[in-house]
Amino acid sequence: MRQVGEILGRRRADRFVGFLAAQGISSELRDDGEERFAVWVIDEDHVAAADEHYRAYRAAPEAPIFDVVAPPPAKTSAPTAAGRSRYIDVRSEVFGGSDARRVSITIGIIVVSAFLTLLKMTPRLESLLDIFYFSRYLGADFPEIMHGQVWRLVTPVFIHNGPLHLLFNMMWLYQLGGSIEVNEGKRYYSCLLLLLAILVNCAQYLLVGPHFMGMSGVVYALLGYVWMMSRYEAGTRYVMASNTVMFMIGWLLICLVGLMGPNVANTEHISGLIAGTLWGLLRSGFITTWRRRQRYKG
Repeated sequence: MRQVGEILGRRRADRFVGFLAAQGISSELRDDGEERFAVWVIDEDHVAAADEHYRAYRAAPEAPIFDVVAPPPAKTSAPTAAGRSRYIDVRSEVFGGSDARRVSITIGIIVVSAFLTLLKMTPRLESLLDIFYFSRYLGADFPEIMHGQVWRLVTPVFIHNGPLHLLFNMMWLYQLGGSIEVNEGKRYYSCLLLLLAILVNCAQYLLVGPHFMGMSGVVYALLGYVWMMSRYEAGTRYVMASNTVMFMIGWLLICLVGLMGPNVANTEHISGLIAGTLWGLLRSGFITTWRRRQRYKG
């Protein structure tokens, strides 16, 4: 799916979409506000032809060729109430409603995190976690990792400092990560989690040191990703309430000013949010759309 341009006014937008339909080109309209409607072509193979028609329309919008009899109604990309079940709504999906097999990766991560956190809370077994922390040494030379213990790049995200820390992160992982796993598949989701974990862990290690743990950096990355996808992906499969974003950003600020204590991995939070937001902007098509808008405005 790709945007080919914008049209001012609903009647004109419907007229052009009806013309495209008469040419066998399926398209959707997305309301960009102020009576501006973006035209999105569904089939990538039809983008070139639709772009040519759009240029002709811009040159002569009142030309008779664009008049069609009984133009079909344009689709809108916002989810309807009837189709809401096809979407994961992160406002209400908390440990319920999804088939466990559809979110098996997420559930597996929750189980592993709970097990390792239980080990940490058991004094006689806590020493078993030494091989899962990023490093035992101060500095930024990646000593164990450089000697082959590459799992340390990822494993700190599974360890949590206690039940509340674990519950908070796993709740958001289930909502945000589960929605990505359902909508975009297990392979994509697994690769995304792996890369995000490595990124936030390395950022925290290089800027602060080796003493950190928890999934919160990854959670903030998933927040940024789903947020951008819900706002900018045409026909988006994601729904996110603004108060969810405000709550998470507020929590981030509380941690930054030190109200939650000195041992909060703020570097993970910030680097994760930035990385997830940038990737969401890129994958949602926002950058491509913005470039098209600038070209057509020129």
